Amino acid sequence: MAYEANRKKETRLKHVRVYDQLYRLIQEGVFPAGSQLPSEPVLAGQLSVSRMTLRRALALLQEDHLVKNIRGKGNFICAPSSCTPPFETGKTRHPIYSCCAQPFGEVELEFRIEPPTEAITQSLGQKSAAVVIADRWYRQGDTVSAYSLSFIPIEVIAGQGLDLNREQELKTFLETSVYSGEYGSACALTYTTTGNFTAVKYVLSHDSAFILVQETIYGRERQILVSSKHYIPVELFEVHLVSGEV
Repeated sequence: MAYEANRKKETRLKHVRVYDQLYRLIQEGVFPAGSQLPSEPVLAGQLSVSRMTLRRALALLQEDHLVKNIRGKGNFICAPSSCTPPFETGKTRHPIYSCCAQPFGEVELEFRIEPPTEAITQSLGQKSAAVVIADRWYRQGDTVSAYSLSFIPIEVIAGQGLDLNREQELKTFLETSVYSGEYGSACALTYTTTGNFTAVKYVLSHDSAFILVQETIYGRERQILVSSKHYIPVELFEVHLVSGEV
């Protein structure tokens, strides 16, 4: 049974492997900035995958600003962006709790340890021997409505003294501790349609429309502690802007 579950999960995550393959080809200059990717049928054939798998991989590349789809023309490689989200210090809040118009009573956590891909290494801004990949699903009763995907260098796990045999320690670190006043963060908000298949286990929204909060949390020396993607259905997203004191 465990083998069958793992096999099914690997099948569902095939688009991530295609993402990694295309990411590597883009970084190596096989598909340079400004160039057009082959048509979907041709590219799917070259990669020996279904068009559905390819489309999911392309959607992930689009949300990471590596590929841009121009309707009626195709997919084009984006030029590298030098724009970075503003860095904030002081106490911040978890995006799921601060931007979602629904309370959550339970957080379901799963994690795994893997060698970092090139894409993960770049998102973390550092080389790491291994990375902890943590999935979190946010539920209220039987309804799961939001999802977070986080990457943590294994060196951070050791530096924080976290025992991965005690799942609650990792959950507390990701849900609470990293939002204390001693750390800083940077966030960027975009629209995406990838939330349901990225969340894997649950359908978060039948409209497949999400606000993606891409978040980086920094340590005292400005090293990256956690890189996360938070998916919130558009119909549940809300943000409150607070002006300065009068």
